[in-house]
Amino acid sequence: MPILRTLRRAGLVGALLVSALPAVAIAQSDRDPRLRVFLDCQFGGCDRNFFINELPFALWTQDRLDGDVHLLITRLGTASGGGAYTLTFLGQRRFAGRVDTLTTQLPPNTTEDVRRRELARIMKLGLVPYLTRLPGQERFSVAYAVPKDAPAAPDLSTVQDPWNLWVYRLRANGGGSAESRASNYELTSNVSASRVTEAWKVTFWGGQEYRFNRFKLSDSTERRFILRNADAGARIVRSLSDHWSVAGRANAGFTEFRNQDLYGSLEAAAEYNLFPWQEATSRQLLGILSIGGRYFDYREETIYGQRTEFRPVARAILAGESRQTWGTIDAALRYTKYLHDARTYSLGFNGRTNIRLTRGLSIELRGEAAKVNDQLFLARGSASDDEVLTRQRALATAYRLNGGVGISFTFGSIYNSLVNPRLEELGN
Repeated sequence: MPILRTLRRAGLVGALLVSALPAVAIAQSDRDPRLRVFLDCQFGGCDRNFFINELPFALWTQDRLDGDVHLLITRLGTASGGGAYTLTFLGQRRFAGRVDTLTTQLPPNTTEDVRRRELARIMKLGLVPYLTRLPGQERFSVAYAVPKDAPAAPDLSTVQDPWNLWVYRLRANGGGSAESRASNYELTSNVSASRVTEAWKVTFWGGQEYRFNRFKLSDSTERRFILRNADAGARIVRSLSDHWSVAGRANAGFTEFRNQDLYGSLEAAAEYNLFPWQEATSRQLLGILSIGGRYFDYREETIYGQRTEFRPVARAILAGESRQTWGTIDAALRYTKYLHDARTYSLGFNGRTNIRLTRGLSIELRGEAAKVNDQLFLARGSASDDEVLTRQRALATAYRLNGGVGISFTFGSIYNSLVNPRLEELGN
C-alpha cells in the first residue's frame, strides 16, 4: 500500500507536468544562414555558455541530427599529468562526408578558464572550412569581426524551430546491491521542460525517489526501511536589463524524511548582478531578495504542536563567482527567515576555490557552515535508534559544518605529451 500511494502521487506530479508542456511549433526551416553545431563533450570543463558567447557565428543545436557539424571533443591524460584534447569535426547535412581533426595539449594544473579559452580557439579554427562555404564569409579573416549592431547573443527570433526553443529532459535511474544479510535498491526519476531566451527563462520540473533497505540481524529477524519523496515545480524569470531580473517560483511535493505528507511554496524574487550578464561566464556578484509563503501538512505532530501550518518566509542571498586564468572562486551567503516568529531562521555560508599558486602547484579549499533554527518539521518525540542509524528522518541540530582541503603539486617534464592509455583499467 505505501508503494501504491507513492506511485499515485508520482503519477499526479507527472500529469501536472505533461499538461504544462507547450505544443510543438511550426515546421523547421533551413533559412537561417548560421552554421549549426552540435557540441558533444562528455568530460568536465566543457563550458557550453562560454562557447556560445565566444562563437556567436554558430547556432548550437540540442540534437546531433540537427547540426551541420557534430563537434566531438575527447580527452586523454598525458605522461606529464596534463591533457591531450582531440576535436573532431564531423560534417553532416550539407557537409556530409567531411571530417576534420585538430588536437591541442595543456600542461598539468591548467585552470578552468585557460582550458575553455584554448578549446574555444581550436573550435574557431576547426569551423573555418565550414563557415567559408556559407553566406557571411566576408566577416572572417584571422578572427571573426562581430557587426556593431549585432546582439550580445545569437538572435534566435529568426530561427524556425519546430520545438519553439523548448528543451525536454527525461531521466530514470535504478540501482541496488545484495548480500546474504543485507540488500538495498534505489529508484529515481526526473522530468523537466525549459525554454530560455534573452528576455525569458521558463522551467518546469518534477522528480521522485524511492529507497529500500533490508537487514538480517543475528537472531534471524529482518528489518526493512523505506524512504520516499517527490517534488514538482515551475520557475519563470524575466530579464529587465543587463543587471536586473525578477522571478516567480512555485513547487509542491512530499518528503518522509522531513515528516511532510504535503508541502507547497510560492515566492517572488528580484536579483541584481553587479556585472553585466554578458560577463556571467567569467564573473558574477549577485544580490537576491525573495518573499513568499510555505504550507506544510505533517505526517506526525511537530515539536511545536502543529499538524498543518502556513508560514510567510523571506530570503536574502549574496553570491559571487569568478573564473580567471589564476583559478576559480565561488561563494554564497544565504539567510532564510520565517516571519511569524523572530526566532526561526537559518544563516549559511558555502564557498569553494581552486587557485594556481605557481607552476605545478595548486590548492583547493571548500567549506560550508550554517546556523540552523528553522526546523519547523521536526516530529514530536525522540527518534529511534533504527531511524538514527538508517537516516530515516531528520534530526534536530543547531548547526551544520563540512569542509575540505586539497593540494596538488606536479613537477618533472612538462614536454612529455605522449598518450598511452593501455591497461588503464587495471588502475595504478
